[in-house]
Amino acid sequence: MMKLKKFIFFGLTLFLMFSTIAVKAQNDNYKQLSELKLPPIEELFESAMKSSMVQFYELRMEGEELMLKTEKRKWLEYFNIVGTYQYGIMGLNSYTDLGSDFPLIYQYSGTEQIWYNGGIALRLPLDRLFDRNNRIRRQKLKIQETLKERDLWYDDQKTKIIDTYFKAQEMLNNIKYVNEEFVVASNHYEDAQREYIIGKMTSQNLNVAKTAQVKAKMQLEQVMSMLNSSIMKLEILSNTKILNR
Repeated sequence: MMKLKKFIFFGLTLFLMFSTIAVKAQNDNYKQLSELKLPPIEELFESAMKSSMVQFYELRMEGEELMLKTEKRKWLEYFNIVGTYQYGIMGLNSYTDLGSDFPLIYQYSGTEQIWYNGGIALRLPLDRLFDRNNRIRRQKLKIQETLKERDLWYDDQKTKIIDTYFKAQEMLNNIKYVNEEFVVASNHYEDAQREYIIGKMTSQNLNVAKTAQVKAKMQLEQVMSMLNSSIMKLEILSNTKILNR
């Protein structure tokens, strides 16, 4: 029997300890959320332009602009510069026969010579020549397309920021009232417990008070959860740190 009592006491102690930790964590979270003030929505719009998606569009646009420069210089491929260079020595061998009484006389003479030539060859592929302006225009359109795609993404991002911003603001306005309802329901339940102990309240009325407290707590937790979710979405959409965790 003593072991059973110790076991029950130990279990209750652990339950109370973890319950206290959970309540403290919830209270800390509520305090942080209730004191939170959202930054001006214009700052969130501006910060959204610094996101990785905008950087992606800017990098793609930079690549398209480099392609445009390359396309404009492609007229140079119509010309070829040609040239040759040679260096050598031209030698001449000869001999002189003065007769049988004299030896043959051999002679060698050589001179250094340099040969070089240069020129430009012109090649005109008519299909590429007449299509040059179209290719340049297509490349310019790709740049405009990337810019327009970035603007469309930004407009869509601002729309999402607006929806999430005012949803979070609504939750911030409601959280204090919901918490007040939970405090009132908890106080009413504590009073009901005391009255039940001294016999001034029935168990049925006590259950009603407990049910009201549970509903108020669930509503508070739901609002806090929705507010946390909205703030996290807002941080991702706007690329801005709002809540310190």
